[in-house]
Amino acid sequence: MTFLDTGILVGAVLKSHPEHTACLAALEGLARPFTNAHALAETFATLTGFYKVPTDVATELTLSLRDSVEVEALDLVDYETAIREARRRGIMGGGIYDSLHATFARRKRADRIVTRNPSHFKHAAPDIEILTP
Repeated sequence: MTFLDTGILVGAVLKSHPEHTACLAALEGLARPFTNAHALAETFATLTGFYKVPTDVATELTLSLRDSVEVEALDLVDYETAIREARRRGIMGGGIYDSLHATFARRKRADRIVTRNPSHFKHAAPDIEILTP
C-alpha cells in the first residue's frame, strides 16, 4: 500500500502546478493509494494559501480526492505515537506534521510514501521507502 503526501495531492488536483503531470500519474498509477484526513486539510490550506485558489474551487478540488484516494482520519494514538517518538527521531517544530503522516502510514502498513519532499521524511520514516514522482 502507498501513502500519498500532501504535495502529491496538491500537484494532482491543480492543473497549473509545475509537477501536475507527474503527481497525477503517481495518483492514478497506484493500486489503493491512501492518505489521512489531515492531508486533505493541508491540501486545502496549500491551495487557498500558497496558490491563492478561491475557496469554493479549492473545496471542490480537495474533496474530489475522495474519489481516487482512500482517506481515513488520524487516531489519537497516531498523535501520541508521533509526539512520543519526536525526540528519538529528531523531530522538531512543523516536522511533527510529517511525523504524523509517517506514523499513520506505518500503522496502516504502508510499503512506501510518495512525496514531493523526501527530506521531510528522513527522520520521520527511515523504515519506509520514500519515492518522488
